[in-house]
Amino acid sequence: MKKFQAQPFILFFAVILILFLFLPPILTSAKKLGGPLSAGQESAGPWWMKVTAISRDGRIASWKSKKWWKKALSLKPGESFIIEEKGEAHNRLLMKSESYLQENGEKAETLVLVVDDDGDGSILTGGDFHDDCYLYDLNRDGLVEVMVDYADENNDGQADYMEIRIFDQGRLARGWFGYDLDGLGEIFKFKNPLDLFYQRFTQNLSGNKLYFKNVFNPTSGTWSPAEICPVATFDLNKDGLSDLIIRSNLEPPGLAAKSIFDFGPINFWSKESYPAVIRSLEISYDIDKGNSLEKPFNYNLGLVLQGKQDFDYQNFKMSSSKRRPPQEVYVIPREKLLEMMKNYRSEKIGFSWKEYSDDSLPAGPAEEELQGQGLGWPWEREAFLSTSNNLQKWNVRREVAEKLNGQPEFYYSDLDQNIHLFGAKEGWLQIGHLAGWPRLGEIRYYDTDGDGYFDRREIYLTNSSRPVLIWSVKEEKSRKITQDLKELSDFYLKEVLPSALERDQKLIEAMKEVHNYEFPFELKEALDKASPSQKRYLLDIYCLLYYLNLRDYYLTLANQNLFQETVTQNDNRFYGDLYPGWLNNPRQVASTLKSDQAWSLIQVLNELDLAFSQADLDKIISSLQKLKNLKL
Repeated sequence: MKKFQAQPFILFFAVILILFLFLPPILTSAKKLGGPLSAGQESAGPWWMKVTAISRDGRIASWKSKKWWKKALSLKPGESFIIEEKGEAHNRLLMKSESYLQENGEKAETLVLVVDDDGDGSILTGGDFHDDCYLYDLNRDGLVEVMVDYADENNDGQADYMEIRIFDQGRLARGWFGYDLDGLGEIFKFKNPLDLFYQRFTQNLSGNKLYFKNVFNPTSGTWSPAEICPVATFDLNKDGLSDLIIRSNLEPPGLAAKSIFDFGPINFWSKESYPAVIRSLEISYDIDKGNSLEKPFNYNLGLVLQGKQDFDYQNFKMSSSKRRPPQEVYVIPREKLLEMMKNYRSEKIGFSWKEYSDDSLPAGPAEEELQGQGLGWPWEREAFLSTSNNLQKWNVRREVAEKLNGQPEFYYSDLDQNIHLFGAKEGWLQIGHLAGWPRLGEIRYYDTDGDGYFDRREIYLTNSSRPVLIWSVKEEKSRKITQDLKELSDFYLKEVLPSALERDQKLIEAMKEVHNYEFPFELKEALDKASPSQKRYLLDIYCLLYYLNLRDYYLTLANQNLFQETVTQNDNRFYGDLYPGWLNNPRQVASTLKSDQAWSLIQVLNELDLAFSQADLDKIISSLQKLKNLKL
């Protein structure tokens, strides 16, 4: 009979016990590494992640520790060599030297490491821009300052996203991320890596794009949202151009509680700066559908929705297996932005309506790129957290509504045949620098009774300290209209614009019957080139100047009689110019009018002024006909 052998059973139970104690943590760790990788976890990724690995606190290894460092340091601009590696990295690493001209005129020499992520042999031609990574040592001291990474997620040969990482003394500090959803491959545009380091790059904002900024958190080895997060463009009619742009501006909660904004860039992680608050949404829309290949950016309706909404860290994030760790970035998804545009609780709203361009601004590609950022809000009169640099002073109507807790509402006014922001207490439109005109003046808007509609408009010319015309109504003919941007565009193009153009033409024809006001040559040229929306604005200005010139002419004519020196007879008493026995005084200034005619003229002008202030076209035409019947 064999003896019982306990040793195998003891060994078996020992193995089970070890697995029981240690397998769960191993599985948990494996599960974690199966998700987005954080900084320091590059060993769980492919070989190219290991080449550019950073520690948990964001430090990247110095090139001075590499066996090829001395050879790299001896390179002259234009020279390069393939770094000898075995395995998957074989013939997939290129070191080269480049030189760039700085703004001060001096040349800067830079070392560049190119990593061929997809193994398509691109380093033989210096690298490609769809699935390669570029690391720049700007000081040739072995420390990376800039990394530019391209990723082609759908393998169509075009980069789907691109990112720029900035290192400070060898530590990851911040990153800009760009997504091209049109498959064209053009995302960030820059001249050289020096521009990237100083944030002198531009974004291709045409079509469907997404851009945002994150800063690196060295305590967790992850990204955190910062500043503009994101700016997104939308091609709503699928013509390859942008019809809508939305940007979300972030601030730390401590700063968001203050009345003065902190506009300095968030370039480094700070425990006091997070979690972030969505402080404002900037929205710009092509309401008159005027964009084209020649004019790709035509944003003429702008909104700045200012409030406070917590950044949703659980739902506002995305990751990619092709991204170098940290793989998870924080950004409001595009579809969430469209929802937020409708649901954001605004405390204060800035409304902009671009009527025309500003000829005092420089023209050219740089200005066009600025226009692609959407309508910015200038730093005057009312401050908003606006980060678009497309700032235009002249020919943009601005309106401000405060003490709100909801969405923007719009209304249509029959008085000026314009779309306005409901609830706005004040507004202004500075007119000038267009069609050969210099600075002309300003229209100021007021809601004096607090019902949400403008009921007073004051018109100033640049050489007047008081209004030259006041429109004040007890009951303004206004009505609320749709909040949907597409429906708003249709309403503007099909109803507002045709009606306004028709009114201007009728008004001009009626005024021509009683007074001649020269049509400037530059205005005629501008009208020939203008879009329907721009033409309307030019004619609005012309009608206003025409009317003021007409009114002032006839007022001067009437007052010349009514304000003349007293007419007397031999007894030194005033009898008036209608006195039957009045004798001509050779010293009396001649007048084309008698006082009864002058007074009738004043009455007609008063009636005309009232009709004009009410924008009652029928009454205006009727008053002009009365003026004509005076046969002056």
